[in-house]
Amino acid sequence: MRKVLVVLLLTALISAGVVFVVRPWKSVTVAVLFPASGVGAPLGLSLTQSLLWAFDYFNERSFVPEYRPVVIKTDDVEEGIKEAINSGAVVIVGASTSTYASRLQKAADEAGLSVISVGALSQALAEKDNLFRPHSGTDEAFVMGEILCKSVSRYAVFASAQNPIYVVSFLDALTAGMGGVRPYVYLSADGGASREMLFSALAEIMESDAVVLVLPDFSSAVVVRQLRYLYLDMPIWIASWGATARFAEIAGSMGEGVCTIASWRPDALEASHPFVQYVRRLYGDELDPFPLTLAYDAVAMLDEAISRGEIDKVSIAKELGEIRSVVGINGPFVVDENGDGHPPLYLQEVSKRRWRLLEVLSP
Repeated sequence: MRKVLVVLLLTALISAGVVFVVRPWKSVTVAVLFPASGVGAPLGLSLTQSLLWAFDYFNERSFVPEYRPVVIKTDDVEEGIKEAINSGAVVIVGASTSTYASRLQKAADEAGLSVISVGALSQALAEKDNLFRPHSGTDEAFVMGEILCKSVSRYAVFASAQNPIYVVSFLDALTAGMGGVRPYVYLSADGGASREMLFSALAEIMESDAVVLVLPDFSSAVVVRQLRYLYLDMPIWIASWGATARFAEIAGSMGEGVCTIASWRPDALEASHPFVQYVRRLYGDELDPFPLTLAYDAVAMLDEAISRGEIDKVSIAKELGEIRSVVGINGPFVVDENGDGHPPLYLQEVSKRRWRLLEVLSP
């Protein structure tokens, strides 16, 4: 009798195991959508690669829905939405500038798709509580202002005119952190700054105690190199939008001492996080922690929503709206009712062509 029971039990377990293994697990189709050209394209490219690594990492787990990313690059967000719908996507992850994200959100709302914005850091975008950002640039700007106001009374700003939603909200938060002290002069510098432009603004810059750059990485590096030729010791701060590994490489020795406040750790690749170990094992050490952090945290936010409900557009939108914390690559952080994440902030400085951590700050 005992042998019969043992045989029956083993048969039941094997049968259950076979059913469990061969069960057709659902997949989650995710549209990875970034602009094909413009100031957000280079960052979009690195974010796309990092997102694909993050999805591969999450897909290593057993017995959970598999993520199936569909990469879409287009400047026409309406066409991008159509392609996402045709692919069967139930959510969109992307947007490397706030201006692109605002256009994307409007089109996505009409299609009933939620958007997790990876690199668009403005808080001004949650029109219908349908756009979720794992990182928020205004926190960084406000804290930067609090630090600058201790030693700066007049400052000049070089800003992009191609990403106004991000730039305006960043500068508003920076001014608030400065205690209401407004920039002495604004200079548009998309693509960099010519020597003629710098000389025409010579008097204004000379009257400033510091320069703040709100530009993508390439433009920031070009402006920094030009400024250093004219003002070797001028304190220069840049928005985290441009604080990438590429910036440090292009700026070269002229980038030494440039500072930023960012929601990613420059030493993230030295951490023991399993995703970091996974990426380093497959792709080596020459990686940029900026896109890796943003990408991982965005996928972690999506994964949290998926784990709470069903795999459909309505459920994902509902669960995203109820998330109040996410366990990111650098640990857990708070998410507010607009979907903006508030991770710890990191004061960083360029040293020997790399970003180095100076201090961990509170949100």
